[in-house]
Amino acid sequence: MKGIFGSGTNDFLAVRISSLILLSYFLYLTFFVISNAPINFDLWNGLFENIVMKIFTTLFLLSFGIHTWIGTWAIGSDYLTLARLGGMGLNINKFYRIVCALIISCVTVWSLLIIW
Repeated sequence: MKGIFGSGTNDFLAVRISSLILLSYFLYLTFFVISNAPINFDLWNGLFENIVMKIFTTLFLLSFGIHTWIGTWAIGSDYLTLARLGGMGLNINKFYRIVCALIISCVTVWSLLIIW
């Protein structure tokens, strides 16, 4: 089956790599919060003003976008089909993909604008 990135293998790798990035970001923030408790505004602001953290957050946001897009695409291609929904299946699937792409794109771009 042809995937978003050309093949199912590429999609599989993209999801796994993005998962590792998401996990590493979560673990880093968890470690930061635990090791610097109690957190105040100046400490939190200082963390996100650091260029390395901005780059890491950008990588996280892009990984999040890729991960969610592949996940929503898989849901649409599995459940919003002609076999399950009849004649309207393709139109519903197309509408679903457009809405998901718009939401994921807007959230990712908006988050990047906030960080930078």
